[in-house]
Amino acid sequence: MNEYIPETSYQEQPEQPQSGSNSLSYVNVILTILLAVVVICGGILIAMLARRGKETAAVGMELQDMAEEVSDIGDELITISDNLDTISGQSHEDDNTAVEHDYGIGGGKRKPAIYIYGDDTRVHVELELKNDEMSVLWPAAEQNGNVYSWDVTAAEDGTLTDSEGTEYSYLFWETDSYDMVSFEKGFCVPGSDTAEFLWTELKEIGLSDKEANEFIVYWLPLMQDNAYNLISFEGLDTSDDYNRDYALSVTDENGKAADSMLRVMMIWKALDEPEDIEPQSFTGFERSGLTVVEWGGSEVK
Repeated sequence: MNEYIPETSYQEQPEQPQSGSNSLSYVNVILTILLAVVVICGGILIAMLARRGKETAAVGMELQDMAEEVSDIGDELITISDNLDTISGQSHEDDNTAVEHDYGIGGGKRKPAIYIYGDDTRVHVELELKNDEMSVLWPAAEQNGNVYSWDVTAAEDGTLTDSEGTEYSYLFWETDSYDMVSFEKGFCVPGSDTAEFLWTELKEIGLSDKEANEFIVYWLPLMQDNAYNLISFEGLDTSDDYNRDYALSVTDENGKAADSMLRVMMIWKALDEPEDIEPQSFTGFERSGLTVVEWGGSEVK
């Protein structure tokens, strides 16, 4: 007898969710994206570094070019310096030749200062240049051709007052050039002895302590470091070339000329070696009444 076995019915089982597999897929995607970002960023960084390297190399090349240009400029400066040394040497040779003949070209009248001493005296001052050009004046002067004039009041202490009440210690003038000069008489003085020499000789000529001091303060810095200075004083003789070419007159309000006038123009030249010259002598200066004192100088090149 056959046993009847009932047929088992088939029923589809519900599909189970695969949560673990899906999570893994999400993680892979995220990792892939992150990896891609890292790769892209790395590529960008590498590109930036490469570009920066090119820029750095370019800067280095520019600096090298600049260094070469600076080197070229340095060579040009050395050449210019050599040329200047050559010119300077020629100038010194010319100077030595001038000294041997006791002649030279002057460098212009330097700071002639006119002091006037009166008794609150109104004075008229005229300076006439015969063969020269005026370069500096102080205070300003009236000009009529080659004649320059001032009108001031002179006090006993030398203070000069103009019509507007402005006070001055002296009248100042200066010219551009000076003609050939000859050292017929004078002094050859070591540069280190120049201060003592000037103080002694200027006092003997007739300058006051104040005038001699202001003279020395102006000229000493230009003379003391020279090996020697060849010095001669002009203007002391009213008939010499200086008084003729640079005529000075001072009169009071009545047209009366100054009672006493002293003009001292020092002509000097720097020397490397001492030179013999006949000594210059002075007669002194006596001050009286309306007094005029002028000092100045000119370096012979």
